[in-house]
Amino acid sequence: MSAQPVCLVIGAGAGIGGTVGKRFAREGYHAVLCRRSDGAGLAKLVEAIEGEGGHASGFLMNAIEDNAIEDRVAHVEAEIGPIEVVIYNLGAQIGNRALSDTSDKAFEMGWRLATFGLFRLAKAVCPAMVDRGRGTMIVTSATAAVRGNAGQHSHAAAMGGRRLLCQTLNAELSPKNIHVAHVVVDARWTHPTPWARCSGRSVSRP
Repeated sequence: MSAQPVCLVIGAGAGIGGTVGKRFAREGYHAVLCRRSDGAGLAKLVEAIEGEGGHASGFLMNAIEDNAIEDRVAHVEAEIGPIEVVIYNLGAQIGNRALSDTSDKAFEMGWRLATFGLFRLAKAVCPAMVDRGRGTMIVTSATAAVRGNAGQHSHAAAMGGRRLLCQTLNAELSPKNIHVAHVVVDARWTHPTPWARCSGRSVSRP
């Protein structure tokens, strides 16, 4: 196992997740990139990082499956290196649906992706971070976490739960030097609510 620190990205698509993985690789981290599908695209992302002189590994993973997150964390810690940073970038958007068109299954799917998956990840990765005395969790989110619009029953409930879970994780873990950031991505930048919450503090856009 390498002593190189690891940045684990859950939800490493071609957008935010992949870009963040590349950025951490440039800073000397081994980027472990996980996504549900598109193995060819994942391989290209790994190749791009390695082409720049970085280190990366890619894995297909369905985060909803039992033990998928837990097994991946255990494998990375045992075979690749210590996870110092983890990015949780899974979305839960199912589109605009009226209450009558939102099935129980669709509503639960959003919760499993946005909230329960993060809970499972925290339980899997945080004990080792606490033992090492340091670590960072960065959780991407959407404006649905702070504003519920019509047709967004599943998404707003899932993202709102994610925001509150980040707050409870921060309250417990920040005294142990584990930093938890809930980052709301809003392309308009006109939302009156702070776009990021890191270690319990609101951070306004520069």
